[in-house]
Amino acid sequence: MLAVMSRAPRSPRSDRGTGEGHGAGEGRGTGQAPARRLLAGVLAGAAGTAAMTTTGRLYREVYARRRGKAPSEVTEILDYDDSDHVVIAASTLLRAVTGRAPERPRARRALFWLVHWGYGSAVGAAHAELRHRHGEPTAGIAFFVGCQTMALSLFPVLGDTPVPWRWTPRLMTVSVLQHVVYAAGVAGADHVLARRASGTR
Repeated sequence: MLAVMSRAPRSPRSDRGTGEGHGAGEGRGTGQAPARRLLAGVLAGAAGTAAMTTTGRLYREVYARRRGKAPSEVTEILDYDDSDHVVIAASTLLRAVTGRAPERPRARRALFWLVHWGYGSAVGAAHAELRHRHGEPTAGIAFFVGCQTMALSLFPVLGDTPVPWRWTPRLMTVSVLQHVVYAAGVAGADHVLARRASGTR
């Protein structure tokens, strides 16, 4: 009897959410609980933000060195995601909700870092959900397109930048490349975290 039971076919339900039986989309349906999946997405978002921060700092250093300056001496905007326009956008929302926004330089700088890391980390949850529903590479591509679209729309609407078609070629190129770095970092970290959660290597 025990031998027969051990050979009995597994119920289709036992394979749900494990990723087995899904031919399309790597990482689809990993079986993570929604809260754990979204938390992993936030951690992946932090990893992607760290990657984007690092490449942005390196670009600033190279840009400054080629002009014989220190990075702190570069005054022109190299990337709207690494500029005061982030603070302008956040302040616009804060004034609309609370009627107030920070004005002192130190407070505005703190707001920049809060938005940079907070927003960048939180948005990673969207990738986790996309990966769960569609798998890779669809999730990564859709996530990149969504992030780039938000940058191109939110900065002009809230951050007082020109409309996208009036951005300089350099600013547009840097924006696209930086969001590629961010999306790739999020996707890579999310993939690793999902595999660890499922007990695979």
